[in-house]
Amino acid sequence: MILSKRHQLLVVFLLLIVLVGCIAPVQVPPDPLLVKFSADTLLTHDLQGEMFIRSDSLGMPTDISIGEQFVLIGDPYADQAITVFSRESGDFVAHAAPKGEGAEEISRLRSMNFRPGDDSGWAYAHPGIAKYFDGASLTGATIRLIGEGAPMDPVWVFGDSIISSGIYESGRLGVYSPEGEFIRAIGSLIPGEPSTPVAARQYAYEAILRTNSSGTRIVAASLNTDRLEIFDTSKMVRLIRGPGFHEPVFSVVSADSDGNPRTLIESETIQGYVSMAVTDQFIFALYSGKTRAWVRSQGHFSPPGQTVIVLTWAGEPVGVLELQDGAMQIGVSQNGHYLYAIYRRPLPAVLRYEVPVLYRTAM
Repeated sequence: MILSKRHQLLVVFLLLIVLVGCIAPVQVPPDPLLVKFSADTLLTHDLQGEMFIRSDSLGMPTDISIGEQFVLIGDPYADQAITVFSRESGDFVAHAAPKGEGAEEISRLRSMNFRPGDDSGWAYAHPGIAKYFDGASLTGATIRLIGEGAPMDPVWVFGDSIISSGIYESGRLGVYSPEGEFIRAIGSLIPGEPSTPVAARQYAYEAILRTNSSGTRIVAASLNTDRLEIFDTSKMVRLIRGPGFHEPVFSVVSADSDGNPRTLIESETIQGYVSMAVTDQFIFALYSGKTRAWVRSQGHFSPPGQTVIVLTWAGEPVGVLELQDGAMQIGVSQNGHYLYAIYRRPLPAVLRYEVPVLYRTAM
């Protein structure tokens, strides 16, 4: 039987439909680096704190680090930039960082980097200056970070190199030599519209860093979103998203005198991980979930977060700690037995929470 041209076209069309139906849908392989989680799926523990430090030596504490013998508090409104307390009793030990520009002084403390359980480490004074702290005092040893980019939260890693979050054009984190010279950037840049300057994206996704005691793993927690990134000293090895799955809302408003973009984080942005502490087994990340507008409305006194997400260094979320009184910033003892929280209302204080046995470091 000879088919007309019209019938021939119809047969070809039907054959194409059958063929397409036989082709399996394209499977997009899962991202091996990405972990997503919801807090609803994790075991939750409600913790009640006890007063640990209430002292006239506290002004408006902003940073906390837990060593073997000491609790160190960064405080721009205290008599000195760092105040030292006993980790055993909570008693005042010393003022440790006079304010000023000298070798053993700090004019403006930005962050502190003490490896888990260590009483020595680095106090980072903006802009780009790190000062070595040992026991209960500054030593005078100083490093200036120089070269590409603008470091914001440096940490010391294996081999005495330095890795920092900040404004970098060629990668997520900057790597510096032990002498403070920029070497390279690691990790992929935050994705975004080509028209959005890289510097603006890096600023909007500003992150705080922590390391394990050997300096072989680094975790970066984003302040304006629920993004956690785990790195070794050369690359990102895990990206964790949750529990809110929100992104920062920001705009580029103008450029400064050097031509660098000025980034405005909008008030509707939901704050992400506002503080973080680590042991060699677990990461404790304080999640806010509150808008910047709400936080501003509370002044400098109400804690922005009360939910602590607990993760392993492999990036697996394993639990949630709900802090009854909330926290401005948190620290954790190396063995994971206690979590310490800065609290400012009605008076500045440090509360101490007992951590469930599940999340203590195996000794």
